[in-house]
Amino acid sequence: MAKYNEVEQILGRKSILELTPIVIKKKDTSDKICYFLDTDDVASPFDINMAYDAGFDVVVPISKMKAEFVPKIVQDAIFSRKPGAPTTFFIGGSDVKEGEKIAKNVVKSLVPPFECPVIIDPRGSHTTASAVVAMTLDIAKRKHGITDVKNKKVVIFGAGPVGRIAAILAAKIHLNTFLVETWEKTSEEFIINLAKELTEEAGDGSSQIKGVFAPSLEERFQISQDADFIWSLAAAGVEILPEELMAKLKGKKLVVDINLVPPYGIGGIKPKYKNEEIYPGIFAIGALSLGRLKANSEAAILKEAANTKGLKIFDYNVAFEIAKELLKK
Repeated sequence: MAKYNEVEQILGRKSILELTPIVIKKKDTSDKICYFLDTDDVASPFDINMAYDAGFDVVVPISKMKAEFVPKIVQDAIFSRKPGAPTTFFIGGSDVKEGEKIAKNVVKSLVPPFECPVIIDPRGSHTTASAVVAMTLDIAKRKHGITDVKNKKVVIFGAGPVGRIAAILAAKIHLNTFLVETWEKTSEEFIINLAKELTEEAGDGSSQIKGVFAPSLEERFQISQDADFIWSLAAAGVEILPEELMAKLKGKKLVVDINLVPPYGIGGIKPKYKNEEIYPGIFAIGALSLGRLKANSEAAILKEAANTKGLKIFDYNVAFEIAKELLKK
């Protein structure tokens, strides 16, 4: 009893138990929303499906998108959600120039702490061009022992969205780059000026992009004779080099064709080809082989964007790095 009294004197008659509340953080259940800003009259089902399959809960397609609409749409989208909510803006559509303006305005319209990822891939140009360049480099190295492509000549047929991005990437890795306009309704002045603009975008340290106007088959054949790589990136259903001209080309060449609509851009190629020898010393990569890498690259970008907080721009630079990594697996 004496010992009990001593304890009471030390501790006091009443014992007070202090409870510290445990805060259990609830998992963020906010929907992952992708706003798909498409310059075309009808938003692309391809990109909408890709976004859903990549894990977005909601995809909001906005067609006929223009740069002037961006601030209101973007700020209504971000201010109606809490900071850090999983929101992504995806710029698509065939109008590349307008797409570039839209992308710039989206980034400008994002206000801390409501910043979020931005994907730039007008009509699949960034992911497709990245797949073309990455697969060319991969097969050139693994199958043909070409470890250094600096100053190798690449001829890019088609000055549309894919051709332009491919030319920029080619210049960045120091290929001797020729961007060829094949449409007779344009002009030499147009392609020369475009090549200058693209060289500037490629940045300091890149090789110069040379613009070539070649509406005739003979002109296309002549520019291709000493090429190491030929990329047929023109519009669907346009034959760039028929079989009779391809058979006349000499020397080792790696040829890529993104065309899935007959007639194909390169005579003798088939969409499923992946480094098949179609003429002596000429090896081909077809649209289906390339398309798998393009689709996997876009899926990887969308998945990363869906799980990214804060501003990150997913453009051709990111797409190119992702395509190269996918080819290592």
